[in-house]
Amino acid sequence: MLNMKKQIFYISNFSSIQSQDDIDIAEIPPLIRRKLSLLDKAALTTICRTFSEHIDEIIFTSEYGELSRLETIIEQYSSQNEVSPAQFSASVHNYLVGFFALYKNLNVPYFALSAGENSVSAGLVKSVISSHKNILFSYADVVEGVKSASCIISPESGEIKCRISNGGAQVCKDEFENFIDFMNTDKEIFETPLIRIERV
Repeated sequence: MLNMKKQIFYISNFSSIQSQDDIDIAEIPPLIRRKLSLLDKAALTTICRTFSEHIDEIIFTSEYGELSRLETIIEQYSSQNEVSPAQFSASVHNYLVGFFALYKNLNVPYFALSAGENSVSAGLVKSVISSHKNILFSYADVVEGVKSASCIISPESGEIKCRISNGGAQVCKDEFENFIDFMNTDKEIFETPLIRIERV
């Protein structure tokens, strides 16, 4: 088991959406915008609001990823025995974060993770244990409703001081909802089977 030893970190620039009506990607040029999937649009809404020029690393997580594009590929192959190269390249789990790095001309490492229903907490752990100073963490999914959250995580400074340690919760029914509650209210603890985050 990972031992985080109650590591201190900071959260800044938090942004979230919980509905397709909240999507706003006006800063993305129209020619690029029309090629984006619903997942891309949801994630980019919060990523663009959170983004800082001082980002050292990007970590993106999603439980289902580009599922709609994958379904399109399967249908194409079944009916036409071929697959669109453009659809295929956009269906991989790290497509969005790679696109954003190119769009912003960033020369930083990035990761795309999926850990099933623990995708939020897995991404937070990866962000906190990173050796970099300013990590843009983002989570998005659209299979069970449009939702996305992004923030900057740093070991040095930020708006909210937190402490992370190993989790102890038996279950966490909806990590995204619980993380949003933790960030948007005075809730003191966000806990999953994987991690426990406390305000300090």
